[in-house]
Amino acid sequence: MKRFIRVALPCLLLGFLLVVSLAPPVSLADSHLHHAAMKLCKQKYKDAVRGAKYLRGRQRKERVEQAKLDRAECERHAAR
Repeated sequence: MKRFIRVALPCLLLGFLLVVSLAPPVSLADSHLHHAAMKLCKQKYKDAVRGAKYLRGRQRKERVEQAKLDRAECERHAAR
């Protein structure tokens, strides 16, 4: 029994350390994808608002409102 504990415990600890060391890079990769997707959504929104700058009155308001809706939808569908 004592020999089993001496052999099994280090193996379990090494396995646990291996799992822990591999977990953060996966979550960081997902974070980078999410950040890139959010950046793209924001850029599309900025471009739409800049384009609406040349319109007048009701058309400008409609274009900006549509850009806000598109941005919200884009953010909902962004990779997580």
